[in-house]
Amino acid sequence: MRILLINPNTSEEFTKKIQAIANQYAFPGTTAVAMNPTSGPRSIEGIYDELLSSQGTLELAIANLDEYDAFVIACYSDHPTIYALREITDKPVLGIAEASMYVACMLGHTFSVVTTNEEWEPLLWDAVRHYGLGDRCASVRSTRMPVLALESASPEETSNLILKTAQQAIAEDDAEVICLGCAGMAGMDKALQDELGIPVLDGVVCALKLLEGLIGYGATTSKKRAFARPSHKPIIGLPEIFGTVYR
Repeated sequence: MRILLINPNTSEEFTKKIQAIANQYAFPGTTAVAMNPTSGPRSIEGIYDELLSSQGTLELAIANLDEYDAFVIACYSDHPTIYALREITDKPVLGIAEASMYVACMLGHTFSVVTTNEEWEPLLWDAVRHYGLGDRCASVRSTRMPVLALESASPEETSNLILKTAQQAIAEDDAEVICLGCAGMAGMDKALQDELGIPVLDGVVCALKLLEGLIGYGATTSKKRAFARPSHKPIIGLPEIFGTVYR
């Protein structure tokens, strides 16, 4: 099986982290490839960034639709391209936020998300409610660290900030599982889990493992109603590739 993990921002450092994690956890029969678009914001820290990243992300995904069996959108958000891709393919598509939150609900009664900048707190609460998990989420807490700071900060500094924030979620919010709320935190889960004594989930790994299961099961995205393929219409001023997905 072949799985494409798309980092929607243009940070090659984040993409390398995602690839390293995919290499570590993919089953022997799985080819997992991480890519990022060549146009768009270098980090995604809000809705404006999400929308700016969408064109390059979709263009990359459409160009590879026939080459892969499933797709991961490796941004810890309710990224709009997740749903757009579900419309244009029946192959499974997962975002890393929803993947980790659903897995968290199978490992504990409540979970908390530890994310980067504080602007993500209300946006991730919106995502939690969209996924129907408002009663299971103990909290969304931020480290107050900008996304790109994950590139420049030392691993020790970053890990300590996440650890302290997670400890607050456990002590004050009764969190039973911690979801790492940024693809840039990939690879930090196991050390933090050892420190905290509760499950800590990397969304990239959760999405990868769920997709391996869905592909093996032969599950596909429903084309009835919500994710029906869009009908043909003229599109103006956009690359021709966007018109190729219409039925």
